[in-house]
Amino acid sequence: MARISTFAKDLQLATAGIAPENIAKQLAAFARAELAKAIQEGEGSERYDRYVNGRAGAAEETVVPPGPILYVFHWWREIIEFALQTAVERSPEKSGDYKKSWFIMTPGGVIKNFDEIPINSTVILTNNQPYARKIDVGHMRMSVPPGVIEDVRKAVMSKFGNFVSAKRTLIPLPGGYTLKGRFRRGYRPFARTKLRPDTMPGAQMTYPALVLTMKVS
Repeated sequence: MARISTFAKDLQLATAGIAPENIAKQLAAFARAELAKAIQEGEGSERYDRYVNGRAGAAEETVVPPGPILYVFHWWREIIEFALQTAVERSPEKSGDYKKSWFIMTPGGVIKNFDEIPINSTVILTNNQPYARKIDVGHMRMSVPPGVIEDVRKAVMSKFGNFVSAKRTLIPLPGGYTLKGRFRRGYRPFARTKLRPDTMPGAQMTYPALVLTMKVS
């Protein structure tokens, strides 16, 4: 995100020594070159909004020196697709239902078109299978180790940590599973031996979730 905040200054410095009638043309060429470089180096997304002297969508050549020419990158699609793919790859096989049940939502509901998500939204990755929490916390024996959401969080932060914050939490889901209160002790050493208050009969289950928020400078 630092590239965005210093971009206007870089463009102004690049105009030194250029004839006034050629400045706009040089600014446009320089902006496009910097944009291509940012995308190639992974500092910029291929999806972005362009602002020229504050005009959304205006062509670079229409800049009135000293500008600025500003590109606001849209990272949600790259981040979400990576998180979803990581969650699927980290999921146990067996029936495949858990692997197929990952989805994306915001506080307003389930999201299908990631390009429509505003930059300041809270984005949530979760899985609505009734045994999702057991898999994530390791209460049941599976072909994969527990901590699915935490591993996805670490992967997202490793790749996109400059742009997004990620944390693991537990959330209720509309129409979520109602707990029956039939307790079965976990298989791991030191597994709990009785029901917790949030796992009593009639309580609504909470689901492990990854909550994503964009870092906006």
